[in-house]
Amino acid sequence: MAEIGKALLESGWLAARSTEVELTGSQLTTTHPPTGPNSPWMEAVVPGTVLATLVKNKVVADPFYGLENEMIIDIADSGREYYTFWFFTKFQCTLSGAQHLDLNFRAINYSAEVYLNGHKMVLPKGMFRRHSLEVTDILNPDGENLLAVLVHPPDHPGRIPPEGGQGGDHEIGKDVATQYVEGWDWIAPVRDRNTGIWDEVSISVTGPVNIIDPHLVSSFFDQYTRAYLHATTELENRSAWVADCSLNIQVATELEGSVCLIEYLQTQHVSVPPGARIQYTFPKLSFYKPNLWWPNGLGKQSLYNVSITVDVKGYGESDTWGHLFGFRKIESHIDSATGGRLFKVNGQPIFIRGGNWILSDCLLRLSKERYKTDIKFHADMNLNMIRCWGGGLAERPDFYHYCDVYGLLVRSLSLSMCVCVFLLVLWDAFKHSCACSFVNIYLLERKSINL
Repeated sequence: MAEIGKALLESGWLAARSTEVELTGSQLTTTHPPTGPNSPWMEAVVPGTVLATLVKNKVVADPFYGLENEMIIDIADSGREYYTFWFFTKFQCTLSGAQHLDLNFRAINYSAEVYLNGHKMVLPKGMFRRHSLEVTDILNPDGENLLAVLVHPPDHPGRIPPEGGQGGDHEIGKDVATQYVEGWDWIAPVRDRNTGIWDEVSISVTGPVNIIDPHLVSSFFDQYTRAYLHATTELENRSAWVADCSLNIQVATELEGSVCLIEYLQTQHVSVPPGARIQYTFPKLSFYKPNLWWPNGLGKQSLYNVSITVDVKGYGESDTWGHLFGFRKIESHIDSATGGRLFKVNGQPIFIRGGNWILSDCLLRLSKERYKTDIKFHADMNLNMIRCWGGGLAERPDFYHYCDVYGLLVRSLSLSMCVCVFLLVLWDAFKHSCACSFVNIYLLERKSINL
């Protein structure tokens, strides 16, 4: 019986250019799997990009050194097939009778065909789409499972004009992908346009009922002495019978080291019809004088550990979920005297000191350790806000986690807003920001939702 929960598939990956592999996906995942990093196969960077894999194996030079990027062939000249790659790995999993397994890709750029034990699944296009595939019925009985993914570049990779420029010829804008990859005033063109399995891959084991996308929001009363936590989640029953569930939510705070104080524990009884997916909202959880989350420099970044579990009658624990949550209220309004935008956090005025964020590595080798270091660096500079540029990544959960930990507010700017309001933002910030050298400092929509 497999343990309930998530396991990352982040090691043991191989990669090969598709034009150099004569086998089909079904053959790769049944009778003819690759046996190791033997040509044309090489060790792969997952999560990461095709170019990151080529750099790791010294097939191409590191584009960050000198003019080496000029020596790497651009996808506009090579064609999309040159950067279309196979990725392959194995994983062990043996389920009991009522268990289910999901294969999860948190993001692939740009489109992909997935083969597991000879079975093919085609993923929808888009760099930022999450994919969750139930693969319970196609696992191998002996527990060893073979996984191959054929990854294709964006449909419109574009061409870089001789004079360069912001976004090349802008063809990449026809795809739901990062816009900087054709080059910008701060970056050279990324030759593979960030093609690859660039975010987390995992398998998730659940029982008959699984928890889907919980949502946490706080509200405040009596001058922040009283707070409510509002929690909603979806439940999916994959069994053929009515599932009588005990749905539990626990809120705890860390006192010292691994010692935690349970501040709230609530159990609700829910019945989920066979094959159904329902939404359930817990009765609001009341807190007296909760420890508030404050931006960097204004106070402590207090975070509570919220966990939700579902137990099914006759089965036991079926699924579990956990997340850190900060009690906070963020408000903004236009000042009637100056016409500028003012902010309050937990009722207190705050002077915004912010900077722009696009990404920290154009090969998308973005580990938790790297996020921690980069975001702490912003906090050490006494910043309290990061603005995510719309032409960059839709950032990972790790980014938001460390922004919570180090007290940084986040403004995520969509690409359409980036195009339409950039000049207005620049002018408004120039007129109304007080002696701050960063112009992208005042936008915020995060409010009290803990992302």
